[in-house]
Formats: sequence, C-alpha cells, structure tokens
Amino acid sequence: MTAASEVVVDFLGTGNFLAPGRYWNSFVLDESILVEPSPTALPNLRRCGLAVDSLDVIVVSHFHADHTFGWPFLLLEIIHRRESRPIFVVGPPGVEAFLVDMLVLGGVPNVLAEATEKLDLRFVEVDGSTQEAGPLRFQAIEVEHVPHLRCFGYLFHLAGRVVGYSGDTRRCDGLDKLAERSDVLILECNGPHAPGLPITHMDVDAVRELRERHPSVPFVLTHLGADVDTSELRDVVVPDDFSRLTI
Repeated sequence: MTAASEVVVDFLGTGNFLAPGRYWNSFVLDESILVEPSPTALPNLRRCGLAVDSLDVIVVSHFHADHTFGWPFLLLEIIHRRESRPIFVVGPPGVEAFLVDMLVLGGVPNVLAEATEKLDLRFVEVDGSTQEAGPLRFQAIEVEHVPHLRCFGYLFHLAGRVVGYSGDTRRCDGLDKLAERSDVLILECNGPHAPGLPITHMDVDAVRELRERHPSVPFVLTHLGADVDTSELRDVVVPDDFSRLTI
C-alpha cells in the first residue's frame, strides 16, 4: 500500500494525435480514475493489469478524437464488468450529449440503452469551482487549445496532494494557474509547430519557459510528438507507454 502522500500514475499511452511510436495519451490515477478515454484505453488497461470495474471516475479534457474515441468500447466493457456502484464521467459542458452522439454515430445506440438499464452512470459538467465526482475532488481550469472547442486542465486532489493535468493547451493564463496550484503537473509537450500554422500546443521551448516560472513544481511530460527532444529540459520526467510512476 502506498503512503498517504503518494499518488500512483499508470500511463496507458503518452503520444499525441498522430501516435508516433506511442499510443494515444491516457493515464490512470490510483487505479480508479481514468483520464482521457483514448482510442486504445481499453486494451491498454488490460495490458497494464488494471480492472475496468475498479474505475470510479472517467475524466475528459476536450472532445478531440484522440481523447474520446475509446468511449464506446470502454462503456461496453464497463456494462459487462461493473457492479452496482455508480461511475462518474467528468468533462466539458455538453459531455453527456457528445458521448451519446458518439454511440449513435458508431452504430451502437443499443449500448446506450443497455448502459441506462444496467449502470448508475453520472455525468458531471465542469464549472470552474471545486467539484466532486464520487470519491474525486477536483477543479477544472479552462485553457487555450483550438478556437472551436473548449478545453480544460484539471487539479486533482488526491492523497493530500494536488496533481495537475494540462489537457491540450498552448501558453496561456490557465496553464500558469494550473502550475502554480499543483504539487506535480502532468503536462503536454506536443512538439514543434509547422511555420505559418496557429499555435495550439506546447513545445519544448514553451515547457522550458513554464519551468522557469514555476521552478518548484515537478513536470511529467505526455502527449508527445515524434520529434520532441527533452534532453535539455531540467526537472522533468518523460514516461513511456505502460510506465507506472509514484508521484
């Protein structure tokens, strides 16, 4: 059993949208909180030996495919494995409707009917305050990613610590708020931007600048691109897929 001040993080994937030699970004906190139901979340839960029926909370940062398209498969597995206790789904405003639409577009609306009948499924839309979803206390902070989607980072209150997660973001005030309030920050580092395209993610230079503003906060980097070179960054951890960290 871990000490009260420790949080265990299992990384199901650490790659960006293109999954360049890594699976899509997704991780589990203390074997019970799944952050980002990525397309490969379910098989990678199995590979890591993590039981779906131990999940109490599923957290979504925004509605891009690499963060959400594992939902139909995950939900079906939960239906078959879940006991009677509730499961909470946390996400941006509209999260329930978005995930319902995904089942319809995927041609499996019957899964929704089965879930409604068999599960105590509870959706929690973030509102910026300190909220609760079953055993999890959290705060969502809006960050800047793409103009057509709202994206959120999170502060997770676990084991007497605050674990921050950036979601997908570029440099912005919300990201600094996350960093200054976190005991450790799980931070995206997508890679260099193509010239002339809008900046929608963090790169190594942006991570370095954030590191300089918040030198006491350990960073754990995920959502990595193929060409990310973190060798010159100090005080960062770069996990591989299927890594387990105690933070």
